[in-house]
Amino acid sequence: MKYIKLFLIIAISLFVFLVYLVIPNKIVVSNNNFVHQPGNIVSSAFMSIQYWDKWMPHDSIDYHTFILRQGKLEVSGSFLSAVKCFYTINEMSGPVTYSAIDAGGDSTMLRYEATINNKFISPLQRINNYLDSKKMKGQLDITLEAAKKFYSKRENNKAGPTQ
Repeated sequence: MKYIKLFLIIAISLFVFLVYLVIPNKIVVSNNNFVHQPGNIVSSAFMSIQYWDKWMPHDSIDYHTFILRQGKLEVSGSFLSAVKCFYTINEMSGPVTYSAIDAGGDSTMLRYEATINNKFISPLQRINNYLDSKKMKGQLDITLEAAKKFYSKRENNKAGPTQ
C-alpha cells in the first residue's frame, strides 16, 4: 500500500511537471496566405471591415462580432495595415491581428497572428487552453482561406461600393 501511494505521488508530480514543460505560457498561432493581386489594392479593401461579411465564413453577425462555427471573432478596429480582433472560444480568449502586406510584384500576403496567455497554475486549465488554441487555429485558418479566395478575384478588391 505504501508503494502504491508513493507511485501515485510520483506519477502525478511527473504529469504536472510535463504539462508545465511541454505546454508554453504563451501560445502563438499564426498563418499566412498569398493572394496574386497588387498589395495596395488588396490592403485597402481588406482594411475595410464593413465589407468583411462578404467573405468571412460566419453563422451570424452581431454588430462587429462574427459568430463562427467554433467561437466568435470581435473586430475592434482597423488601422493602416492591420485589423485588430478578439477571438473567444469556450473559456479561452485572445487578441488576433489580421494584416495585408504587399509582397512585391502582383502579390499580397494575408496574415493573422493570435497570442494566448496561458500562465495558469492549474495543469488542467493549461491543457484545456492548449486544446482550444488548436481549435482556434483551425477556425482562423478557415477565415484566412476564405479571405484569400475572395480577394483573389479582382472585382472584390474595392474598398467600397462606389469605387
